[in-house]
Amino acid sequence: MRRLITVLTLLLAIGTGFAHAADQDAFNKAVSEAYAGYRAATSYLRTGNAGLASLELASALESWGSVVLTNSDSPPVAYMNDPKFVPTLTAINATLEKALKQAEDGDAETALKTLKPVRDQIYDLRKRNGVRLYADCITELNRAIEPLYERRHNPPDLGSAYIRQQVTDESKTYEKLLKDCRAMAPEKYEDDPEFKRLFDGTLESIQSMYPAIESEDPGRVVNVLRELRSFDRIIYFRFGG
Repeated sequence: MRRLITVLTLLLAIGTGFAHAADQDAFNKAVSEAYAGYRAATSYLRTGNAGLASLELASALESWGSVVLTNSDSPPVAYMNDPKFVPTLTAINATLEKALKQAEDGDAETALKTLKPVRDQIYDLRKRNGVRLYADCITELNRAIEPLYERRHNPPDLGSAYIRQQVTDESKTYEKLLKDCRAMAPEKYEDDPEFKRLFDGTLESIQSMYPAIESEDPGRVVNVLRELRSFDRIIYFRFGG
């Protein structure tokens, strides 16, 4: 009898584990769907197209509303002990609602500013709960270009060995993240020709930074940065997760 109880307990635990995994997968998928609309909306808003942005925001808000409704009372296992889980979900929902109203009113610039915190909120939600997905890697990649791109308008003094090493280290950080993100990419991207061309081109661009640094010619570094920045933005808007 004791053995039977032990077996039943084990089976129940396994079943619960599968259920939690399913909940986690469903949550990740739902957040990804909302995030896709958010990402597309910010792309349209950057070009001043509030009309198309409002359509994407309406879709994002509908998907995010489902995330809030489905997960607020019963968070996925990774988030069960996070007291900020529900407040984060509801805060993002409120932000999407506000931005949608602004976009519908034709105020693309304000709507874009309103939406800016959402990406970091989603990233921070996952990070503080030990979750790292492909989309988070892309966020880290986009952040990693910032210290490099600051040199676009303030060319580095490459005559300094210290500065050359600093720029080299920043480039290596970016290159490593680029490779990590490609390895983490969803299966749906594996055979996408544009995805391959984009990541290949970005890798070639960042690797061209090293000889540019060694040449001690800041103009070469700036030229690489212009190209790299373009690649970096396209990666986010086309394949950001």
